[in-house]
Amino acid sequence: MAGAGSSDAATVVATRLAAHHLRGAGLASVRDVVGHLGAVQSQEFHPSLWGIAQRTEGTPSAASVRDDFSAGAFLRTHVLRPTWHHVLPDDARWLLRLTAPRVHRLNRPYYPDLGGPAQDAAATDLLAEAVAGGDHRTRAELAALLADRGLPSSGLAFTYIVMRAELDGVLVSGVLRGRQQTYAAFDERVPAGFGPLGATYDDDAALVELLRRYLRGRALASVKDFAGWSGLTLTRTREGLALLGADVEQVAGAGDTEGLSFWRLVDGPPPAAQGATERVVQVDLLQGYDEYFVSYKDSRDLARDPLSPEAPAVLPLRLPGKEVPPFLHVIAVDGRVVGRWRHALTAKTLRLDTQLFRPLTRGEQRGFEAQAERLAAHWGVAYEAS
Repeated sequence: MAGAGSSDAATVVATRLAAHHLRGAGLASVRDVVGHLGAVQSQEFHPSLWGIAQRTEGTPSAASVRDDFSAGAFLRTHVLRPTWHHVLPDDARWLLRLTAPRVHRLNRPYYPDLGGPAQDAAATDLLAEAVAGGDHRTRAELAALLADRGLPSSGLAFTYIVMRAELDGVLVSGVLRGRQQTYAAFDERVPAGFGPLGATYDDDAALVELLRRYLRGRALASVKDFAGWSGLTLTRTREGLALLGADVEQVAGAGDTEGLSFWRLVDGPPPAAQGATERVVQVDLLQGYDEYFVSYKDSRDLARDPLSPEAPAVLPLRLPGKEVPPFLHVIAVDGRVVGRWRHALTAKTLRLDTQLFRPLTRGEQRGFEAQAERLAAHWGVAYEAS
């Protein structure tokens, strides 16, 4: 765990962009992207598919990524924290064993609203019965089944009943029915065993696997970054780093990151400063819950644009009343947040509305237009410039 020099903000940002495969060659398939990142937050389902496609060679179409999801190449469930994530089928079982206890603990204040253990068990049994035999059910269909038995079928109580069934390995995402998502039996979509851990589960081995996957996909990150992303404690995070031993090393912050301490895999990509090669402005249209942001709780301010220091580094993802902001998504220039975007999508065209924290340069505007064209192609429509 010896130190490995130091890194300023530009170096950290450039290294992270490469580790996320937002720079350089994309990964071969959407399955490779999900596996590389370990878990991909999917609170907003369709935007999350764009985030996966961005990191995939050739930027596959939205229809293609939906087909892969529907076929079970990757799954959607509650894991790590009380929110949805995409995970590989081989990873779903061990990730739940590792992180579901913490999510249950965070959800505990809400569980009394479910009607007590007996009613909760009855609801879980009914959900399991509903998806038995290969039946895939929409959320509305599950709610109707619960309502017929006098069980909670709306609001937060219903939400937590379904989430608990996911955390307990009863439900997981099923095939798409048009644009509607469905739930399936966990054991139907998830293979037996614990994927990279083998046939038996070991908590320390699972922690090490998750830490290794996290550091390979996120590069330089702090202890608090991993704890915030994984939902695990700081103590457990430090134990995992100790178990990794000589496979990891610390990198001290320098200059505008002084006071921060980052970790990296020794065999991971080395830190590389922006501008080390010929200067080319690169713009990203990122979804609001992209892993480039949600992976870093402690050091997320490094995404702040130095040319507009009054602007937020990460957009406020929850407003009073838990409303979704009208401009949820992020415009980043060289990994720094310069504004927001939202889209108007028709059967034939894509139009983007923006809120900028500062004017874009000509080069940045060209980069924005290129990414808008890429996004339109992903959706199979023409880009309509404002």
